[in-house]
Amino acid sequence: MRNGGTITRFGTAAAAGAAAAALLSGTAVAADAVTAQPAAHAGQAAASRLTVGGYTAWLKAQRTPEATKTLKAFTALPRLRQVQFVTFLQDRGALRALAADLKGGMSGLHTVRHYNPAVSIVNDVRVTRSQGTAPSVRVSYTATEQVFGIPVTSEQVWVTYATKGGKYDRPLKSGSHAVNTNAAIRLAGRDTSHSLPAGPGAKVMVRWTATPRVSSFGAGVAQDQSILAGPLNVWKAQLRNR
Repeated sequence: MRNGGTITRFGTAAAAGAAAAALLSGTAVAADAVTAQPAAHAGQAAASRLTVGGYTAWLKAQRTPEATKTLKAFTALPRLRQVQFVTFLQDRGALRALAADLKGGMSGLHTVRHYNPAVSIVNDVRVTRSQGTAPSVRVSYTATEQVFGIPVTSEQVWVTYATKGGKYDRPLKSGSHAVNTNAAIRLAGRDTSHSLPAGPGAKVMVRWTATPRVSSFGAGVAQDQSILAGPLNVWKAQLRNR
């Protein structure tokens, strides 16, 4: 299968160096500021923490539809909730709470689980049939972290497979997509489907890596997200912390 997905990442080159430090710390002074680069970069350290002012400035700097939508929802919150919101963005455990082990049939699945009263984990598996001369099925699995109902990190994998007589025939495509409006981390992904066991079905696995932009987040997080679909018209989806 070939990977047809895209990975959406916010705040890369535009937030590098001292400018990123100013955004994340909420200060306007770039001189002598701590840069907000991944800890893996020699000679650089993450900013200490994310503030309300820093997060607002970071969202404005992204100039993406997702960041604009998050900014609107975030600024509409009362001040106390904004402070709580930014605190939860720096909670490593909330991102790790995306872990799940799901399975189902052609009707898909939607679940909501609460990490705490403010943070919820939403799992969506959607199954779409395409008819015509080349009938196929697309199955996507999306795991989303929400704070006060506002999505902040979303990780998705998907597969499509051809059908014959309404049943699985052969795999067609696979891919991945991520949306991240959490300024406390950088999110990147790579296809690791080669490590899945051999066997029938359309399958994909992606290793998501969250690199801290602020030291308050703690250590980075690595997650494997996968989906297997097709045979017997069932699917199995997983997201595991490494």
